[in-house]
Amino acid sequence: MFPSHPFAGTASGHPGVRAATLGTLCTLTALALTACGGSDSSAPVASQPLAQACPSYRTATLPHGATITRTELRAAEGLLPEVCIVRGEIVSSPQSTIHWAVELPAGTVWNGKTLTVGGGAFDGFIPTDDPWYQHIIGASAHTYVKMSSDSGHLAPGFAWGASDVALRNHAFDANHFVLEVGTAIAADFYGKRPARRYHIGHSNGGRSALAATQNYPKDYDGVVAMEPAISQQAHQTNLGPTVLRHIFSKPENWLSPAKIALYAKAETQACDGLDGLKDGIIGNVAACTYVPTELLCKGADNDSCLTAGQIESVRLIYASKDVPVTLSQGARGYPGFGRGGAATSDWEAYVFGPSFEARDSFNYMAVSAAARLVEGNPAADLLQHDPTRYQAPYLRLANMIDATNPDISAFADNGGKLLIWYGMGDACVSVYRTAEYLDSVRQRLGASKVQGFARMLTSPSNGHNLDGPGTDPVSIDLLAAMDAWVERGTAPDRLVATRYEPADPRAGQQTPVLQRPVCEYPKFPRYDGKGDPAKAESFSCSAV
Repeated sequence: MFPSHPFAGTASGHPGVRAATLGTLCTLTALALTACGGSDSSAPVASQPLAQACPSYRTATLPHGATITRTELRAAEGLLPEVCIVRGEIVSSPQSTIHWAVELPAGTVWNGKTLTVGGGAFDGFIPTDDPWYQHIIGASAHTYVKMSSDSGHLAPGFAWGASDVALRNHAFDANHFVLEVGTAIAADFYGKRPARRYHIGHSNGGRSALAATQNYPKDYDGVVAMEPAISQQAHQTNLGPTVLRHIFSKPENWLSPAKIALYAKAETQACDGLDGLKDGIIGNVAACTYVPTELLCKGADNDSCLTAGQIESVRLIYASKDVPVTLSQGARGYPGFGRGGAATSDWEAYVFGPSFEARDSFNYMAVSAAARLVEGNPAADLLQHDPTRYQAPYLRLANMIDATNPDISAFADNGGKLLIWYGMGDACVSVYRTAEYLDSVRQRLGASKVQGFARMLTSPSNGHNLDGPGTDPVSIDLLAAMDAWVERGTAPDRLVATRYEPADPRAGQQTPVLQRPVCEYPKFPRYDGKGDPAKAESFSCSAV
């Protein structure tokens, strides 16, 4: 459900295919080491320049009834290499068609591995077509065969969730099907089967990464889940009747961008030094208990104070919710959000939106979409919606979509690695919900076993949009860290995140201005009291 970027664009392919004479044979051998030819020559297609090989490229019958309609050559730009994009579809049912894209770099560029890129929000677009997704997956990703899909629908919103097939595709099947299609295409195009297969995703894409470990444990050698939205129905059933209803019930409860900035400054001043250094970063989130009572308006409401209703809104953002709706794995309730989100773009984007009247914060829109689906009423009003009256339809959604099954032993036993990253200021999906999930995995499998294949890392003062006064999450290159763990056994225990000026890597030359260690949750970077405060070596990962 949740976005890696709240305003990410929508793109899709329009597929078709050429049937090959050896179709039946290729169906049986597409995933074998011997390629089933897309050419009459014994040499792999990739031995030709992409400009020559791409326009007419077709391969034999693909898994899951997948078809190819067109290919296109995308020229190199910036860090992105030239690739041949193969587009296609899988018609799962009249209600759900999976549109997919597979990006094939030149044979001299390909590293022999594939990367599935997860989507965001309610999906409905091709993530590898979106520049933001191409950016966040890291620079090392561009030597992979990349693949992604719209998860089985193009329509915005959540109305498609009435179809079980569409829901299952969105939940986990689409990525699994497209992985097998992409693997077959790569084996044909390069003449050899991929040596490794990875998945990276943010938000709903992070959820789909975790869903793969639970539903298709042999699909990936490693998955990277960035701020995974693993309990979407818990988010919907708990935020709606509490914080969102309060905020949007009257204007004096809603915080404008100016009010958000006022609160962010006060919270930072109160909690900044709890990690041993005043640097504008709230590192020791667990110790921050600031309540903005001194900001209470003494007279008329203005941008230099908060009303009592606005202070209550802040409290509700950080409070745990416990609406009595039982969901998958017997869970109920939803934790509060981490400190530091007010200093990022998250509070405006996900909680309050740009105006009270519009009610277009992402959380409000997402929770409303779920309410309309379970009520079967496209005009359902979130402010009047009572989730306790719709336990069965919410449970149906949760049983399909939630990525909360703690038994991922098959994934671990197959050699899989799991790397989770969270910004502690995330105000879209709670870091604490994923921490609870990982605790349930430890209880099921044992802490020692989990430590052998899984890590949950965090960075303070980063939000769901990956911005904020902290370091730049993209600078970590989580995919490279995962590959090093899988290939060389180097666990991601000494990663460093950097903040650059200018912040946008597409702006040209960048200067590193700040570094911090990326700590395993619940530890955080604590200043050692000496050394250059801009250097990671001056900090230690601490639990207190």
